[in-house]
Amino acid sequence: MLRGLISTIFALAWAAVLVLVGGRFLALLVDANRESEIVQRLLRHSDFWVKPFFGMFNLANKGVDTGGVFEPASLIAFIVYFVVGAIILSLISMPFTMISHRRRTYEA
Repeated sequence: MLRGLISTIFALAWAAVLVLVGGRFLALLVDANRESEIVQRLLRHSDFWVKPFFGMFNLANKGVDTGGVFEPASLIAFIVYFVVGAIILSLISMPFTMISHRRRTYEA
């Protein structure tokens, strides 16, 4: 029961981080109106999660034809958080699989 609660809380937090970072990447890519309050909040709250990836591999932001900006740091951050979160979630959920497998083995 406790592990289920922990995995649910972690999954919700992980999804929030992915929405922030992915939303930042898409907002910059499609040149969303930065005067909009929701875009300003998105950029402000996602900045914490993306900052560690700035300057990685000497990649710089590039302009795209749509007027937006391709920010490699956001894309790298999204991929890293997705992979690390998936690994952590699978490790949290692993005992459930092992316990249910044991029960089925003994019941049969």
